[in-house]
Amino acid sequence: MKKIIYACMALLAVACTATEKKETRAPHVIIIGLDGWGSWCMEKGEAPFIREMMKEGSWTLNKRVVLPSISGANWAAMMNGTPVESSGITNNDTTPTFKPLFLTEHHAQPTFFHLMAQQQPERETGVVCEWGDFLNYADTLCLDYYERIDDPEGHPDAIVDASVKYIKEKKPDLCFIHIDALDHMGHAYGQGSDEYYAELPKVDDRVRRIVEGVKAAGIYDDCIIMITSDHGHEGTGHGGHSQLEIETPFVVWGKGIKKDHEITETLIQYDIAATVAKVFSLEVPQSWRGKAMEVFE
Repeated sequence: MKKIIYACMALLAVACTATEKKETRAPHVIIIGLDGWGSWCMEKGEAPFIREMMKEGSWTLNKRVVLPSISGANWAAMMNGTPVESSGITNNDTTPTFKPLFLTEHHAQPTFFHLMAQQQPERETGVVCEWGDFLNYADTLCLDYYERIDDPEGHPDAIVDASVKYIKEKKPDLCFIHIDALDHMGHAYGQGSDEYYAELPKVDDRVRRIVEGVKAAGIYDDCIIMITSDHGHEGTGHGGHSQLEIETPFVVWGKGIKKDHEITETLIQYDIAATVAKVFSLEVPQSWRGKAMEVFE
């Protein structure tokens, strides 16, 4: 009798595993965040690879950031699925401005990295970033790997080398890569400056080389890749309410993603977290407000 029970349990486990794999839309998600990449620059800016990938997948130039339009609040919302009113993350500080409505056992917001660690702990997750404070919002206790690039302005290709090395060695299920160069140009020279436009094709090529690394790792055909941003610029700053600051691009392509599709529905920063959760069939906490995008075939 026990043998029959164990056999039934084994069959049930196999069935559950098969169902989980079927529901997972792609085994790998790579997110590339371009700090300070405003939609305004895509009107005349040179970004041939990104434009090519827009045709390969789904895209919008009308993604809205959360307010205030600064890095900490927006990278956080992109990972934790919540607006500022809930998270309390209103600036680039290491701690929230006011008490969050919900915290995990790590006294942090429940990011998609946290959900992955709790629900699918066998999956590899990692972050490679140029802005060290990015790690304040990712909940590093949930990550298998994280790396901050030292002196990214002096070593602009280091982010590519480190990201490709990690992707080839570990073939991560979920990886977030942060590139800061456009934001530096926006702050130093201003929105619409020649220097900003000169940096855009260089960043575009870094994205291309990272994607080539995904191909070299042998996971490209089973991967969904996203390119996104935290804010734009007005003048040499951001944090306000102008269209130049609050409208940012979003591009997604890969396994099971609609091709040459312009996203017309409302898209807000925290919807990215919900979309990642949908890819991996993660159960999201009640505190999340994001809604998965209709970009799947």
